[in-house]
Formats: sequence, structure tokens, C-alpha cells
Amino acid sequence: MEYSFLFLLCVIPSIMLYGVAKSGLGGSLSLISIPLMTIVMPLSQALAIILPILILSDMVAVYKFRKQFDFDTIRLMTIGGGIGVITGSLTYTYFSEAVIKLLIGLMGFFFTTHYFIFKRKKIIPLEKSIVKGGVSSMVAGFASFCAHAGGTPTSIYLLPLRFKKEIYVGTRVIFFMFLNLIKLPFYIHLSFITLESLKQSIIFFPASLVGIYIGIQILKRIEEKLFYNIVYLLILISSVRLIIEYISK
Repeated sequence: MEYSFLFLLCVIPSIMLYGVAKSGLGGSLSLISIPLMTIVMPLSQALAIILPILILSDMVAVYKFRKQFDFDTIRLMTIGGGIGVITGSLTYTYFSEAVIKLLIGLMGFFFTTHYFIFKRKKIIPLEKSIVKGGVSSMVAGFASFCAHAGGTPTSIYLLPLRFKKEIYVGTRVIFFMFLNLIKLPFYIHLSFITLESLKQSIIFFPASLVGIYIGIQILKRIEEKLFYNIVYLLILISSVRLIIEYISK
């Protein structure tokens, strides 16, 4: 397969953004990746190319944060995420990508605007919640299966817990490692993943490593409060973009 300049221009930055997301930064910003890739390929092909890259990237990120995570949160969210993935696999054909992303955009918008309007100098961490964690992770699993867009629902639960930034990132990347592994057999069953898509995944995987490296270097250099403000701001920007994209169609 020949790669045109437009193809490379759309695919390489998209995959790098997923790499940055694996470092804990810009997770919601990677929502632009799939729409960018669909400029040069069908949605199913974009999903198929990205999933193996996500799994390999997960392994790299998990090794980095292997000692920094919250086990109880991962256990709760993995169960909910698995249910969301199964639901997505059974109902995939009934939901359009645009509607899924609009809902994610609205969730992210109201979540982040509430934070910026009502936040105080001293943020009090919320307690863990089986209900909130279960619902958020189910939505994350569903959105992740349909559009690799589970970052915002995951953040809606994890951010208010106010873990140390390394614990937040480690918990997030381990959750998504399990989530992406759960998705894999369903993608194979639905014939999304083929030998050709696997070949493309291998070719473009280094772009994700570059993104992970960039994200980790940024993570090392920013303080806790600034880290959380950046993540909330990125979610707000990407959420507004999703809403505008839907309205303008």
C-alpha cells in the first residue's frame, strides 16, 4: 500500500496524540485522532489500526507506571469497562460515531465548566464510589469500543479523586490496558482487524512511542496543581470541539 502525503499527515499526528494520552496528558485531546484518520480511511479501518498500537503502547506505559496505581479503582473500573465493551460490541451498528462523540462532548463540557466555575483554592478529593465508578467505566468501555473515545468518561470519575498525578496516570493506563485487551477478540470477531491493518499498526507504532516520550517528559516537569488544570482544560477544549463539530454538520 502506498502512503500519500495526506495519509501520513493525518495518521502520524493522530497516533502521536494517543501516545501522549498514554502518559496521562491530553487523553481527551486524542478525540480528534479518529476523525482526522477518517479523512483518509473508513472508520472501521481507523479503529483496527489504532487498537494494536494502543495495546503495545499500554504495555510500555504500564511498565513505566507499574508501581504507581490504585488497585481498588482499577478492579472496579475494569469490571464496568468490560460490561461497556460487551454492550458496545452488541449495539455497535445502532449508534453513529457522531452521536457518541456528541454525548461525550456534552459530558466533558458540563464536567469541566463546573470545575472551573466552582473550584476553590483547596480542592477536597471526593470519596471513591462504586456507583459513579461503575457508570463512568461502563460509558468509557462503550465509547472506547465504538470510537476509542473512553478518555473523558474515565477522567470524569478519576480526576475528582485527586490522586497524586503519578497514581492518576498509572491507574488510567492500567485500566485502558485491560479495556483494550478486552476489545481485541471482539474486533477480530467483527473482522475489523486484518493482516493488512496489523501491518499498518506495526509501521506506525513508533509514532506512539514518540508521543509517550513527549508526555512523560512534560509530566516530570509540571507541578500537581498545574497538571490537573491542564488536563481539565484539554477536556474542555476537546469537548467544545466535538459539540461544534456535531452542530455544524
